[in-house]
Amino acid sequence: MFKTQQYYRGAVLLLAGLLTGFALGYLTAPQEDGTEDVDAEELGESTLAYLKQNFLSPRGLDGRILNSSPYGPSLYRLDIEIIRSGNVLDVAPVYVTRDGEILVLQLVNMSEPVEGAGQKVTGVKRVNVSQDDDPAIGPEDARVVIIEFSDYQCPYCRKFALETLDRILEEYKGKVRFVYRDFPIENIHPYALKAAEAANCAGEQGRYFEYHDLLFEKQPEWSQRGEEAFVEYAEQLGLDVGSFRACLASGRYEQEVRKDLQDGIEAGVTGTPTFFINGIPLSGAQPFEAFRAIIDAELAKGD
Repeated sequence: MFKTQQYYRGAVLLLAGLLTGFALGYLTAPQEDGTEDVDAEELGESTLAYLKQNFLSPRGLDGRILNSSPYGPSLYRLDIEIIRSGNVLDVAPVYVTRDGEILVLQLVNMSEPVEGAGQKVTGVKRVNVSQDDDPAIGPEDARVVIIEFSDYQCPYCRKFALETLDRILEEYKGKVRFVYRDFPIENIHPYALKAAEAANCAGEQGRYFEYHDLLFEKQPEWSQRGEEAFVEYAEQLGLDVGSFRACLASGRYEQEVRKDLQDGIEAGVTGTPTFFINGIPLSGAQPFEAFRAIIDAELAKGD
């Protein structure tokens, strides 16, 4: 399937390398050779199979796709969970041309010098990300701020919301502030934008995070039914349904949601969920331990 260019970012395994000028030009320019895009699901499955056969299995490793999203005009980005003996070692991005012909294991900007070869992924440069005025839990003066860019229809965002978020807030109560920002990927999640608007409408009545939790809990349901379910959830929470319905119909939060999306793109977000922990980027449905390692290190700076 692949005319392989074997590069990797060197976080846990495999090979390091640079793209050639030809490859970089090919991958970032729209293709006009008449080839058709491969189905996204098929593309992910074939990419993972290729990685397992050639890189992971020979080293006793396994892999699982956490996220997939378009990356520019000619690429798909796949976030691959690297696993050994049931334990997640890392989440690594790989990039595949939409026709399924070329696999790139690291994108390199050749206009910038290479920095910190061998340093851990979570130890690289911090990103200045605004909290904006988005919904948040935790004290404003918390020593650690976690900003999540999330998509209500993304299954991996659901995993974090239902399995990890409460544990973080409980174990670091008073020390962590969590901020939720929207990053709806509409081309694969057609109801994500409206779900984000619905949550903001619930927020008008002081029930944002209750609605947030309900959306993730019932994600498999409304992902099939669409917008008609959102008013029902407002009823379940005892909201003023008339006000909620009018809010949702008006679309008054669409631009707010799209501003979050643009801010995320400018911060380097390419898929969901993506987190910034005091500016330190962390992507994918990471286990609680990955968050704990960064939070503890940040808290230790003040001790």
